[in-house]
Amino acid sequence: MQELPRLLATFMLAAFAMTASYGLGFVTGLRVEGVPALEGLRAAMAPAPPPGLGAQASAGPDGRAAGGSAASAAAGRGPAAGGFDVFWEALRTIQDDQAGALPEADSITYGAIRGSLKALDDPYTAFYDPVVTEINRPSLDSQFDGIGAYVTSNERGQLVIQTPMRGQPAEKAGIEAGDIVIRVDGEDISDLDLNQAVLKIRGPKGTTVVLTVLRDGVDGELTIPVVRDKIDVPSVNDVRLLEAEGAPEVGYIQLTTFAEDTTAELIEALDELRGKGAKALVLDLRNNPGGYLNTAIEVTSQFIDTGIVVQQEDKAGSRRAEGARKGGHALDLPLVVLVNKGSASASEIVAGAMRDHERAVLVGETTFGKGSVQNVHELSDGSQLRVTVAAWLTPDGSHINKVGIEPNVAITFDGGVPGEDDATDPDAAARGEATPTADAGAGADAGSAGDTAPGDAGASPTEAPAERTDHQLLRAVEEARKLVEKATP
Repeated sequence: MQELPRLLATFMLAAFAMTASYGLGFVTGLRVEGVPALEGLRAAMAPAPPPGLGAQASAGPDGRAAGGSAASAAAGRGPAAGGFDVFWEALRTIQDDQAGALPEADSITYGAIRGSLKALDDPYTAFYDPVVTEINRPSLDSQFDGIGAYVTSNERGQLVIQTPMRGQPAEKAGIEAGDIVIRVDGEDISDLDLNQAVLKIRGPKGTTVVLTVLRDGVDGELTIPVVRDKIDVPSVNDVRLLEAEGAPEVGYIQLTTFAEDTTAELIEALDELRGKGAKALVLDLRNNPGGYLNTAIEVTSQFIDTGIVVQQEDKAGSRRAEGARKGGHALDLPLVVLVNKGSASASEIVAGAMRDHERAVLVGETTFGKGSVQNVHELSDGSQLRVTVAAWLTPDGSHINKVGIEPNVAITFDGGVPGEDDATDPDAAARGEATPTADAGAGADAGSAGDTAPGDAGASPTEAPAERTDHQLLRAVEEARKLVEKATP
C-alpha cells in the first residue's frame, strides 16, 4: 500500500495532462489553433479517491483540495467523474485482494493511461513511457550520442547489429552486421527488451561502452570496446545521378524522415545535383513515415512557391490553410515523386501538394493514409502524450485519412499491379524500416505513422536488396525523361 499515494498522484497528473492537451494547442515547432478546451472537464477528470485509500487529497485544477465536495461538484459536469470513481474502487480492490506481488506503481499507471486512450479509437493519440520516448527522440532531433549502428531483434529476442553506420564508432571498433550483443559493460541484457538494451548502449560522447557479442563463424565470445561519439542521423539518405539506371541526366534524392535538419540537407542535395547537370529529379518518399509538419511545408516549398500546401481542419470543422514559401531551389526542375504504402503523414502532405498542383508525377502505390496532426506533450516523468487535435487535407480539400493518395502511375516494387500482389518491398520489414502500423505512434507535428524496433541510430537503412530490381524507380526514370522532353523547346 505504500506505493499507492504516488500512483494516485501520478495518474491524476497524467489524466490532467490528457485533458489539457485538447485545450493548450501546443505542438513542437507549431501552434495549433482552434482547439478549445471543454469547460470544467479538467475538474471532472480529477475527483478525489474514495475514502479508505490512505492518500491525501490532491489539489484540483483551481488549486483547492480535490476532496469529497470537489468530486461531487465534478460529478454533475459529465460522466468522467463517475468513471474515475469506479477506477479508484477497482484499484483499491486490486490492492486489497490481488494474490502475489503487484507491478511497480508506474507500470499500473502507464497501463491505465493506455487503456483510457484505447477508448478514443484513435491509433495516433498515444502514450509513450520514458524509455520509448527517449529511444524515439533522435529520429526527429537528427543527432544523439551513441555508437552509430542500426539494430533489430531476432526471433529469440536478442539484440542484433543490423548494420554499423559507415564511418561511425561501431564500424571503427570492428562491430559487424549480424553480431549478437549479449552483454553491455558486463551486464547480461537477455532479460531487457530492445528499447532498454539500446539505452544501455547509448551514452555521452567520449565515454566507452564494452559490448560482448556472438559472431557467426567465430568460436566463443568477442569483447569489443566502443568509444561513443555524436551521431548524426541524416534524413537525406541517398543523393546521386541515376547513371546506373541509364539516366545520367536524372537526379535522385531519398528522404527517410522529415526532421529538423531535413530542409537544409535537401537544399544542399538539390544544389549538388543541379551543379552536376541534372535536368530532372526523382524524389523518393517510399517508407518515409513522416515527421514535422513545418518541415513538410518547407520541403514542398522547394518545388512550388505559391498556393496552398496543406489545410488543417479542427474538430469544429474550421479550416486553416498553410501556404507555400518563397525561395525554392528546384521550382523549374521536372519532378517525379516515388511513394508506397509506407509513405505516411508528412510524406503524404508533400505528395498531395505535388499532385493537386500538378507539379509532379507520382509513381508507386497508394500511400498509407494518415491525415492527422498531434499535439506533443512532455510529461513530468519523461513520458510523452500525443493527442490528435486536427485533421489535414490536401490543397484541393481532399481527406486522406485511411484512404491515402493514389499515384499517377501505379506499380509495385517488383513491377506488378498494386492490389494484385503485396510486393511493395517485402524486405522492408526485415530491414526494420518505419513501415506504418495500426498501433504506431504519431509524429511530433504532422505525425510519424510508424514505429520500428528502434536502433542505436533510431532508424534503419532503406536501400533495396541488390539482387532485386526496383521497378518503381525504373518507371520513375521513364516518367522523368518524358517530363524533360516535354519541357525541352
